[in-house]
Amino acid sequence: MQHNTETKIWNATLYLRLSRDDGDKEESNSITGQRELLRDFIRTRPELREYAVRIDDGFTGSNFERPSFKKMLEDVKAGRTNCIIVKDLSRFGRNYLDAGEYIEKIFPFLGVRFIAVNDNYDSLGGKNASDELIIPFKNLINEAYCRDISVKVRTQLEVKRKSGQYIGAFAVYGYLKDEANKNHLIVDEYAADIVRDIFSWKLEGMSPQDIASRLNHNGVLSPMEYKKSLGMKFATSFKANPQAVWSANAVLRILKNPVYTGVLIQGKETTPSYKVRKRVTKPESEWAIVSAAHEAIIERRDFDSVQKALSLDTAAAPATAPCSFSAAWCSAASAAQAWCAKPFPPATKSMSTTSAPRTSRINPVRPTGCATRRLNNWFWTR
Repeated sequence: MQHNTETKIWNATLYLRLSRDDGDKEESNSITGQRELLRDFIRTRPELREYAVRIDDGFTGSNFERPSFKKMLEDVKAGRTNCIIVKDLSRFGRNYLDAGEYIEKIFPFLGVRFIAVNDNYDSLGGKNASDELIIPFKNLINEAYCRDISVKVRTQLEVKRKSGQYIGAFAVYGYLKDEANKNHLIVDEYAADIVRDIFSWKLEGMSPQDIASRLNHNGVLSPMEYKKSLGMKFATSFKANPQAVWSANAVLRILKNPVYTGVLIQGKETTPSYKVRKRVTKPESEWAIVSAAHEAIIERRDFDSVQKALSLDTAAAPATAPCSFSAAWCSAASAAQAWCAKPFPPATKSMSTTSAPRTSRINPVRPTGCATRRLNNWFWTR
């Protein structure tokens, strides 16, 4: 009688995960440390063969929306791997319900062997009474730990916001993070001069689009490109072209941001819980607003004047607005009525970019329906 002594070979995927959001300690849970531990484990077990290493570095364990985890599941469904090995259950996930669903239902149904080395768990050995209790209990502890860390981080950030400490990853354009205190903003003189010019030009009557065109014509780097020139690894969802340039929206974001008056407004958005990553807007009453948090670039009265001008820009002009110009001006402009009704041509290099004195600027409060005013405004803002 012959006996089948052939040992089944398991194509193992080593799954590694690390996330500071979960309070993971890099010294003990580093990606390199996890990889070495798991390879030492399979080296002493001839039935285990390494198929792939899947790494989710920087992804929370509170959910399973992780790119490498999804690739691992695709390998399982395709039959390329039938064994998953992790350092411990917390590396697999910190969501009690979802982790239990995978370990107790999905993996057994798909014929996948699951091993948690430090927790001394191997699904191939079969379940005993202690596993029925200990594994769910450990998953519950892992989730409670994640929840506890989330509460502590949220509380710490809220304290910093209310005390006027800046917690953004990058300083807003016009400022830099203080090297002595990363939660404090200091003025970046070069960018601050650009911000002052933007506010000055708006007070003189220029539109945000004209300001953006002037900045691009003068070769001024956009906020994103300027941060990159300083060596910052900065990315934004506002970028639409390979080379970011100034736009009317970029100018408006600066003109409407009270941070340039020394006021720090933070905590406008939040997430419902540590499990839900979708951001929601908080009521204004819950924002953290601190005055004089850092040195101002723009005086408050100038900022308020710009906000008033911006509100007038969006207000609809009367259908028949009275003209306040002289009869001679109106007579000269009547011939250009048809031309004025067309969009103004873009600025060219031959047009002067030197701002006229404030006294020669027309009042931006005057109605825009008058063809004379439009012609005069276009002339002086070029």
